[in-house]
Amino acid sequence: MPAALSKAGFDVSLFAPANSLVAKSRFVDRVQELPQNATPLQWVVGFAAIVNTASPDLIVPADDDAVRLMQTLVLSPPHFLPPAHYSKLAGLIRESLGDPDHYRTSVDKTLLPVAAEALGVRTPPFVVATELAEAQSFAAAQGYPVVIKRGFGAAGEWVAIVPDRDRLAQNFSRFKTARTLDLEGSGSSRLLVQAHISGKVVDHSMVAWRGSRLAGFTREKLVKNPPMGPSTVDRVLHAPEVRSFSDRLATGLGMNGFFAVEYIMDHATGESYLLEINRRVTSGITMGAMIGVDLCAAMNAALTGNPSSIRTDVEPLEEHFIAHFPEEWLRDPQSRYLREYRIDAPWDDLGLLQATLAMRHGK
Repeated sequence: MPAALSKAGFDVSLFAPANSLVAKSRFVDRVQELPQNATPLQWVVGFAAIVNTASPDLIVPADDDAVRLMQTLVLSPPHFLPPAHYSKLAGLIRESLGDPDHYRTSVDKTLLPVAAEALGVRTPPFVVATELAEAQSFAAAQGYPVVIKRGFGAAGEWVAIVPDRDRLAQNFSRFKTARTLDLEGSGSSRLLVQAHISGKVVDHSMVAWRGSRLAGFTREKLVKNPPMGPSTVDRVLHAPEVRSFSDRLATGLGMNGFFAVEYIMDHATGESYLLEINRRVTSGITMGAMIGVDLCAAMNAALTGNPSSIRTDVEPLEEHFIAHFPEEWLRDPQSRYLREYRIDAPWDDLGLLQATLAMRHGK
């Protein structure tokens, strides 16, 4: 991501734990280290420090906890921050993420389906359950398997496909009692239970400004590792319904910045159903320049007010196949996709490339 931003015309400052892989990139101009296992308080202090040093125009979160911490800082002002400092930080986050009224709805899986349906975006049949009996009643009427999810979780974490009543009970109990970061003060009192739809998983990687689309493209996740996790091999394709749904969500939820909207396309009907929104950097965001839909360049043009010649999507019948490095290489170093498809390896960033190669040996 630092390379994609830098090549689009940005200066890049990094706020991340010490020894993060991203800090090895030559495209990072300055680094503010976050202590390992930092508390939310330490995060706010470090975040304020890098903002004061770098005076950024845009904050680009790269993980889900960072998104939630940014949102919480706006919605629940820390008492220890002087008003002037808080105003600067909160204003920058609003500019970077968009309308605070929809922050939690856009990332909490138990809240998103209702909001999406109100915007005309198709979702799998669902129930938000606080008690096991509610989940079991829905599953009995809908039919197994069903999918159970906590409100927050990344890379397939806290998502389970359950085949029967017993497994539903086991997972419901496990999800409800797990202790995880609870910035919103809601714990895990509510769980989402959805109908399971058989199909291919796609996401629409996009960038928006003032709630309006700048550019984006759809990618099918051909290979995932782990099976419920992020993709290691993608096919970029033209998907008008997915684009239309994503545009409605961007506008209806007032989203700014980079994000990816995930769907499942029903094998039987081809219809797309919303799964979740990742309001952070994903591997798809950085692929844009490789396929001529440069999301970072589109954002730079919006911020600077310069005219943009960036394509807003791929064309009908156009497709691209890309293997992610090092993810696919770590999954299977003999993978045929590494030989047959383009690879998004950091060839022009030697320090980062060496660091990724060392990952196979646990270094």
